Amino acid sequence: EIFILGLENRIEQILANLLDNSISFSPPNSEIIVSIIKEKSNVKMIVEDQGFGFKEKNTNKIFERFYSNRPEKFGEHSGLGLNIVRNLVEVHGGSIIASNRLSGKGAKVDINFPELLVN
Repeated sequence: EIFILGLENRIEQILANLLDNSISFSPPNSEIIVSIIKEKSNVKMIVEDQGFGFKEKNTNKIFERFYSNRPEKFGEHSGLGLNIVRNLVEVHGGSIIASNRLSGKGAKVDINFPELLVN
């Protein structure tokens, strides 16, 4: 069993926002992988999709408030989703990193919750 000490609805919001992004950037019927891994000093939550990945060399930019790099066909978005995710992760003492998958197809978001939050 893996437990993260935190606000349940906020941890849920973190995952929901990441899944929403993955779904919106991935082709229909593609796979989105969510992994939760307990390590000695932390819990990792990893979300990987098969979408376009990130164009940005500095992926920290995607967590900025009002940042959006969606094509027009995606409709209007506030650019707040990933900023909210980062803020909620940090409130829980964690860290977040975004990268392109090693396979070259899709995005990967790694979240680490610290040892103090691991039961």
